[in-house]
Amino acid sequence: MAEATELETETKHSPEEAAQMLRDLADEIVSGNEITVEGNNATMTVPGTVEKISTELEAEHEIKGEYDQVEIEIELEWTIFSEDDEGDSEG
Repeated sequence: MAEATELETETKHSPEEAAQMLRDLADEIVSGNEITVEGNNATMTVPGTVEKISTELEAEHEIKGEYDQVEIEIELEWTIFSEDDEGDSEG
């Protein structure tokens, strides 16, 4: 059975802070180094060296009478193969 670890957090930031958080994540992805995600008094580090990343972008704008609610979800997904697995597939 596969083992999974999950970290989920919700925080409030200024627009500048939220944009900087996304820039920092983008820089970590481009670096190819491990990526550390922080939240809810916990951290998770995941491998960052990949060839392709699947992306999913979802946007929602809901008008609720006196106010609007906007939600944008960004999902990034990639698979890490061990060096042994890569060598076997070239065989």
